[in-house]
Amino acid sequence: MKRPIVLAALALTLGCGSSGVHLTHDEYERLPRDYRQEIFDAENDLVIARNSGDEAADRKAAAERALDDLDQTWRRTTQRLSSSGQSAKIGKARVVHESHVAYATALIDVAGAAVRRAAADASLSRGRLYLVRQRQLARIGRATTVSLRPLEDAVGELERKSKAASADELSLRARVQPQLSAWKAAEDGYVATSGDYDTGVWGD
Repeated sequence: MKRPIVLAALALTLGCGSSGVHLTHDEYERLPRDYRQEIFDAENDLVIARNSGDEAADRKAAAERALDDLDQTWRRTTQRLSSSGQSAKIGKARVVHESHVAYATALIDVAGAAVRRAAADASLSRGRLYLVRQRQLARIGRATTVSLRPLEDAVGELERKSKAASADELSLRARVQPQLSAWKAAEDGYVATSGDYDTGVWGD
């Protein structure tokens, strides 16, 4: 029962931004070089994790826009077929559209998983940074070594969550290629049965 309490306390502390007790500039400068490097590496990992989260959010937004564009393109396609006397092809064309939508939706699912994985990674990086800082405080006598154990346990739980988020993302990525293949097969099938190469490009 201690773990949820520790995680909640750590989340509250980390949620305060830079949070917690910090080394003064003089204390930091007096640390051995490898200890300072440990702090720097942890800070850098957090920056990388945050940037990864921003990039993942951008990819998800782009994937959602692409799905919206598909709906608009489909409306134009049906109008084009109808106005040119090719309404009989709409049913077959719809199969291609729906396959494309399934692929685009799979990309959104992957992007969403990437956002969740990036968030888990960022939480882990913040936890590791806080733990590293606390270790340095313990080394100079401003924190007890006993106080590090619950933080280590909390970081361990954040690592588990990060691995689970990564596994979920990989699982969803594995489903994308079959959806892409199904879409391309549907396109090829449409062209082969209809002889319509113009609608196949689904352009404006």
